Amino acid sequence: MQIDLNPRNVGNRYPIEVGLVGDAGPTLRHLLDRVQGGRGSGWRAEVEESVRRWRGIAAERAATPADPLNPESAIRELGSRLPADAQLALDVGSVVYWYARQLVLPPGVPAHVSGTLASMGCGVPYGIAAKFAEPARPVVVLTGDGGMQMTGVAELITVVSRWRDWADLRFVVAVLNNGDLAEVTWEQREMESAPRFPESQALPDFPYAGYAELLGLTGIRVTAPDEVGAAWDAALTADRPVLIEFDRPRRAAAAALPSGTREARSPAEGAASGGDRNGPAGPQAAGGVRRP
Repeated sequence: MQIDLNPRNVGNRYPIEVGLVGDAGPTLRHLLDRVQGGRGSGWRAEVEESVRRWRGIAAERAATPADPLNPESAIRELGSRLPADAQLALDVGSVVYWYARQLVLPPGVPAHVSGTLASMGCGVPYGIAAKFAEPARPVVVLTGDGGMQMTGVAELITVVSRWRDWADLRFVVAVLNNGDLAEVTWEQREMESAPRFPESQALPDFPYAGYAELLGLTGIRVTAPDEVGAAWDAALTADRPVLIEFDRPRRAAAAALPSGTREARSPAEGAASGGDRNGPAGPQAAGGVRRP
């Protein structure tokens, strides 16, 4: 069964048995009035158990120790602090996994994402656009260091030129900094059998928090788990935009390699040697922090 406001959309993607044209809310209420027999709770109980199990797995992943920080823990700490009227902007890369696993958005909080376009570097520009659209709502941007180096560093200058005009001055950019194009690294390991090709993946060091301070914003660098909560609290109560730089494990990619495996000198060498096929959905993902 498919419910859609536009009759042209009914059945155009997947074969259906029943097509109903109308708004989903009123249509479902009319359907419920016509449902015969009792409403079994077996399916609902199965869904609720699956949700409970997943939340337990997510909490376990966030609690996994890492040196210096578990990125999933950094994102999870935001959940209870996210303002009810906030807007979220999400960049592309491994930060999407941590967001999807760990952050539950309050009702009414939108997430501005690239989706399947995978437009790397979109995080800070999306955040600025969200602020332009609704300047009285706080904005939180989640990005990796790759996206930040692609566009975010330059777009902070735009933030500097505009933030004093905003009704709500809260604009928080969280940068997960591990010196690696992590998503592409894992694509190489999954699809090309190359454990890692540093020449194409390593990013130059950049002082993101220090750069924010240089621009007249507030910069916070987090290097220990017990600093995460206080950093979010300070950023969400500041009187100007804030950049939080979270240090993530720098040796995670190498540490996740099977015993006896070394980093490849080239993609071709990695393919020839077989490499490691544990990617975001593979066994190494269970621990969370062993992914770069």
